[in-house]
Amino acid sequence: MVKVSTSITRRWGIVENSRTVQRLRNLPNLKKTIIDLLLESINTNYTDNIRYYQRPIEKIAWLIVHVIAIIGMSFMILDATLEYQDSPTVTTMETDNYPVQDIDFPAISICNINKISLSSAIDFAEDLMEMETTTYNVNLTVEELTSMLTMLGHLYLFDIDESEFEMASSLHTILERGYNGYDVSRIMKRLLPKCRSILRQCSWEGKDQDCNQIFFLRRTDNGFCCTFNLARHESGFGNADSSVFASQTIERLRETGPEYGLSVLLNPQLHDYAFRILPVLGFKILIYSSLDYPNTASGGVREVLIPPKVEMFLNLDAISFYSVPSVIDYDMKQRDCLFSSEQAKTYKGHYSYTDCISYCRTRDIIFFCKCIPFFYSVIPDMAGVKICNLKDLPCLKKYKDRWLYVKPRYEKLMVPFNQNNFQATSGYITCDCLPSCKDIKYTVSTSDIPLDIPQLVWNRKKTLLHNHSLVHIYFGEPGTMRMKQDVFLYWYELMGNYGGICSLFLGLSVISLIEMLYFLIIRNIKTEPSTTSVPPLNPTNDVTIKAINIEPTESRTVVLYWNEISGAIPRKQIDLTPLNTLGQ
Repeated sequence: MVKVSTSITRRWGIVENSRTVQRLRNLPNLKKTIIDLLLESINTNYTDNIRYYQRPIEKIAWLIVHVIAIIGMSFMILDATLEYQDSPTVTTMETDNYPVQDIDFPAISICNINKISLSSAIDFAEDLMEMETTTYNVNLTVEELTSMLTMLGHLYLFDIDESEFEMASSLHTILERGYNGYDVSRIMKRLLPKCRSILRQCSWEGKDQDCNQIFFLRRTDNGFCCTFNLARHESGFGNADSSVFASQTIERLRETGPEYGLSVLLNPQLHDYAFRILPVLGFKILIYSSLDYPNTASGGVREVLIPPKVEMFLNLDAISFYSVPSVIDYDMKQRDCLFSSEQAKTYKGHYSYTDCISYCRTRDIIFFCKCIPFFYSVIPDMAGVKICNLKDLPCLKKYKDRWLYVKPRYEKLMVPFNQNNFQATSGYITCDCLPSCKDIKYTVSTSDIPLDIPQLVWNRKKTLLHNHSLVHIYFGEPGTMRMKQDVFLYWYELMGNYGGICSLFLGLSVISLIEMLYFLIIRNIKTEPSTTSVPPLNPTNDVTIKAINIEPTESRTVVLYWNEISGAIPRKQIDLTPLNTLGQ
């Protein structure tokens, strides 16, 4: 029976290891022994495969395959690492049905094409006439002074004919004498058509509103305009001592459709035109983010021309973009955007791409002409710089084309910047501006019908129409697109990629790494001999140890089947005749 047990044991590959048995007898090292057994068994499963390769050519082929696998694995890991470093973030579409109720309604600036009111210019000319005749006895008429005041309109366009230089210089002298260094901003506001004159009727979300309570005069790159829903109480850069933004006042729509948006009845006052910035009549409407300074060159402003005697429908759509908080942990050059809280001191606590472009352009104008246009934001660290006046028009005209073109940031994935595309001799400005990590881009589609009616009933009151225009600005759909910027790979995903590559090429895993560390380092460390002493036998115990001589026998293999082992065949049916002969 001993021989049968030995045969079956060898059949299942359980080989007694004398060294292992010796270690097991040393109870204090039991924990270390178990780890040794585990690691040795793992190593044996791998190295046993090599023993099948007996010929040199097989061993060389095995070595070549493994070298190629290691090289391929290294290149794949390097490529995955470089891709992760170059593009650590990814932008995806989170939803195409983001509720319009959660989207800020854009700021709306209504800019009159006419920048100098004829009636206001006449009133101002009369005041100048009184000061000039009283103090300097200048022989000028009100009509001549009114014509001269139109020279101030060139400060909007940075353009003037050489034939008009003399008239502009004379007006500059008169204003200097009359106001002891005139304030261009104050004069331009006085000459501008008043918002209360051009905004006749207003409604918001289907409710009538007082236009003077929802529209305010604000700076834009088109000059002073009547603006709705702009969060900024003031324009400018630098750290604000008081709250510059009033985010709680940003309006949002709860319903869609023309009747629930912003509706405005506009009076162009064509008889009051004195200086136009475009060769058309009517208004220019600017649509942009409520938190930004409207700068057309930044690409964040949508412009729509509103001619007289039309009813215009402006159907808005929006694409919102945001970044998860974990993106801020990466360098701004890697994520390619800035959060609103970054560079807060420069941008009054809120960074945006359009503000960065405006800041860059303002500094460039200051550098070349030593002044700031009256409708641009003031930079605090250059508070001593004057506002551009009529004397600065030659310089502004010289570099006008330069400020129309902005060189974008050069990125390796972008088309290389071609300087030959620019015909302006004054060049272009270079602004290293990053996009905002949270932004909203608005798009607009327009449709219009003629407004050929003599009167309009508004709030149960009849309003006579004479070249008036009616504008509706609204969201047409209840859902918008929302984009999300997230981390391309989190650390555990990157580890998963590495593990997949290693497993694909070499079948490596964490256990394999532990095994290599053990056999290369830990196993080779020489340990001190054990000082554990074996306790003496208790003499009180009557223990007798006798040696047993086992005669060598010839081993013989007996084949057993699964049914025999599992007990499916009754014991009495097993033929034990071959086994009985072994004992003889």
